[in-house]
Amino acid sequence: MLWDNFPVPLAHSSYLVACAAGTVLLLLLLIARLRLHPALALTVGAFALGAASGMPLAQLPLSFTTGVGNLMGHIAMVLALGAILGRLLAVSGGATALGSLLVEGCGPRGLPWALLATGLLVGMPVFFEVGLVLLLPIVAEAARRSGKPPILVGLPVLAGLSIVHAVFPPHPAAMLAATQFHADLGRTMVWGLMAGLPAAALAGPGLSWFLLRRWSLKSAKSASEQAETEPALFAPATDRQSPSALQNEKPACAVRAATAILLPVALICLGSFADLLAAPGSGLNHLLHFIGAPDVALLIAVLVALLTLGGRIPGGKSPEGLRKLAGEAFEPIAGVLVILAAAGGLSGVLRDSGAAQATVSLALGVHMPPLLLAWLLAAVVRVAMGSSTVAMAVAAGVLAPMTAQMGVRPELLVLATGTGSIILSHVNDPGFWMISSFFKTDLKETLTSWTVLETILSITGLGMTLLLSVALG
Repeated sequence: MLWDNFPVPLAHSSYLVACAAGTVLLLLLLIARLRLHPALALTVGAFALGAASGMPLAQLPLSFTTGVGNLMGHIAMVLALGAILGRLLAVSGGATALGSLLVEGCGPRGLPWALLATGLLVGMPVFFEVGLVLLLPIVAEAARRSGKPPILVGLPVLAGLSIVHAVFPPHPAAMLAATQFHADLGRTMVWGLMAGLPAAALAGPGLSWFLLRRWSLKSAKSASEQAETEPALFAPATDRQSPSALQNEKPACAVRAATAILLPVALICLGSFADLLAAPGSGLNHLLHFIGAPDVALLIAVLVALLTLGGRIPGGKSPEGLRKLAGEAFEPIAGVLVILAAAGGLSGVLRDSGAAQATVSLALGVHMPPLLLAWLLAAVVRVAMGSSTVAMAVAAGVLAPMTAQMGVRPELLVLATGTGSIILSHVNDPGFWMISSFFKTDLKETLTSWTVLETILSITGLGMTLLLSVALG
């Protein structure tokens, strides 16, 4: 590592902790109060931290750019390939076909669980916002058929999308934490599902059932009539996200869509457990490790999806059409990549200044459990800033240098920071207003549905993570 060539500034540990705390407060001020873009705020915070901690000015830019390079080298292509896969699912109609199959095959009692399964499956390869837009027509139709409020019918979908966004690589936040903590992606996925499924079941179908029982008949009737008289409730967002998807007369087969979604997950899991499936050092073992690398697994999945889904999109059989699709896929992730790059730079400065080590040493000195510390730090930043990605970036950046000394599995640290980063979505979270706008709910309704859902996911996810820690020893 380049930063190993530089000595850590010899400052008192308490002062370095104060510098780290001051950096978090500065980020809160810049993002929450001054409305500065998170990428700019993270960059300013990184340089301010380096200068305040006493780092040589000549070293500071190098530490920042090294942190950027280390992080982006691991996740840039993963996110880009995942974006292409998600775009293919969107414009081919594959996600809609898969969701419709699940919904139509279940009765009223099974509908919430079908919607939860749909949210989990579709949410694996795509961003939360994209998955939500893809599945909103299904939620609207299910609400119309059942005569129930769309927001309550959609809670299982929201729970599935949110939990995989938080704890399931290659989603940006989870991938960022896995990279920072040097966690095994296959184990992170498996344990993420083990911790996330109970949380999603409680926050999705469980919360939906609870709220529907207490929803007044008048409100339920009003919401039902709105769902019937305003069928275009979700149409504007869908049109903006994927206009060509609405023109498809023959959506992709649900089986092909499920294959495109699950193939990279299966390949990554094969790579993680390669030593159990083949003798170490054998040709098969090397092959499993190769195809299980996230970049390779997603590349294979994208190539397969181009063959199975590409012919079902406008211009999908021509090189120009596929080139255009890839270009459109990169547009939504451009801002995310810049934010993550700046977060990587901040992580590099936190590490080289010694502030991260001092902060974790202080926490360990008061015997705060590492998993609880990771969850709490991510939760505080989330509540203050509104961004789950920034919350995970800050928490992972602070804790990553001391991962080996914490005595816990790095995969569980990913789950702890991931679940902490989604707690208590409120008015400073863009996702809060997106839910309110799509489902046409007022402030109170959004707080009592979406905000409660996110909080249940976070607290239950932490509890399941702690149980996994005990079970795994």
